Amino acid sequence: MTAIPVLIIIIAIFLWLLRFRFRDRFLRAYGLFFLILLIYASNKEFYGISPAMSEGAFSPLSLVRWGLLAIFVWYAWQMRKPASFGIDVAFSAIVVLLLCDMMISSVYADSFSYSFMRALSFALLAFAVMGGMAFYLFSSVNCLRFFHLNYCTAWIVLAPLMVLLFLASGYGVTIIMGQYAGFFGNQNMFGTFSALITPYVLFHWRAVAQKRREKWLDICLLLLIFAGLWLSGSRNGMSSCLLAIVVYFFVVNLQSRLKIFLAGICLAVAFTISPTLKTDLTQFVRKGTDKTAQVTDFSSQIFEERRYEMWTGVWPMFWKQKLTGYGFASSHLLVFPFTKDEAAGRALHNSYLEIFGDLGLPGLILLLLILYRVGTKAFVLLQQRGEYLERNINAVFIAVFVAGSANAFFESWMFSVGNLTSLMYWGSIAGVIARRAWRPVEVRETRSVVRPELRYTAARTQN
Repeated sequence: MTAIPVLIIIIAIFLWLLRFRFRDRFLRAYGLFFLILLIYASNKEFYGISPAMSEGAFSPLSLVRWGLLAIFVWYAWQMRKPASFGIDVAFSAIVVLLLCDMMISSVYADSFSYSFMRALSFALLAFAVMGGMAFYLFSSVNCLRFFHLNYCTAWIVLAPLMVLLFLASGYGVTIIMGQYAGFFGNQNMFGTFSALITPYVLFHWRAVAQKRREKWLDICLLLLIFAGLWLSGSRNGMSSCLLAIVVYFFVVNLQSRLKIFLAGICLAVAFTISPTLKTDLTQFVRKGTDKTAQVTDFSSQIFEERRYEMWTGVWPMFWKQKLTGYGFASSHLLVFPFTKDEAAGRALHNSYLEIFGDLGLPGLILLLLILYRVGTKAFVLLQQRGEYLERNINAVFIAVFVAGSANAFFESWMFSVGNLTSLMYWGSIAGVIARRAWRPVEVRETRSVVRPELRYTAARTQN
């Protein structure tokens, strides 16, 4: 039984929002590309989309996806650099070097056309995100619009499916081997999406919701997200979501950072020491592994994971090509022989190890340099004592960046342009760059520089 009406309703609501609630052309272009990636992340066959419609470079949905990417790039090209936007030359040079390495590596890949097209598509996404999107998010007013789009997405995609599940109907809800996946094609995608969308819900709860009813609705949405994560059994999604929440409050609460840090440590100790909590959490962590193995702690359980089996299997092969790699988007093809799980063997489930297999040490070092530069910018933003609204904006981007970087250690989505998580992650990096790029010292004609877009009342009226 298919659930086509569920997909149609979600698409219709999303398109209605883009038509009547978000009139900004750049945000509309981003939203349309976001929507097609959301459709690809769904349980497509369950919602009536056949493989012939979506699989293959020239399938109808594939052509729509790349067409919407072209529109997104076009509007990014039309974005103008704000007057006081400070370009980080070193960061830009590192990004360009990594993109060039991807392009060059396709020459010696097993399939030149496949590798080159993957590299070209990522280069286009990098331009749209690091250029146009960074310029767009430079304005706090635009940040509020962008956050509101993501907040609405959480209500559209996550809440209705959980309500259907609780009502015991189950219509339109994806359940895979007893694990909840909601609208998505697998529980891990649901977990990662939930983790990266949670900071936007937190922002609305903390900085936007004014009435008590609005705040309670946001709390209900957060509870639905947590319930879905627990029912999904997505360990990576759950840990990433908790990390995003901790980082968000760590950035926002200047006076309580030590308390938040200590609370996180106490929670980890409680799970480790308490026999009841430890048993429940161990069963959760060991989901899908061999229950006959003698595992007594969290450090030893990783050795029975299929991921560890794949990583140890391909590592010697990757090390043989440590200077060049096997070509961009090619190394994951070597994974399957080291796992008996056909579904798990389609990817390496580690974005950092995968880029090492694709591009060797040069590519991995360039990626780590990019993340280091973004991390230093996030650290500077964390130390700023700005207005409450501004700190919450910074907290969203930093939380998504940190949670996504941690999540990518167990998933291979970081350089996949057709993956929704990749767009959300690199969008948060563009946000960190944009918030750090403001340099009032360059404006010399006025004695004091005031950013009028920080006034929340003006932001709401313009939105």
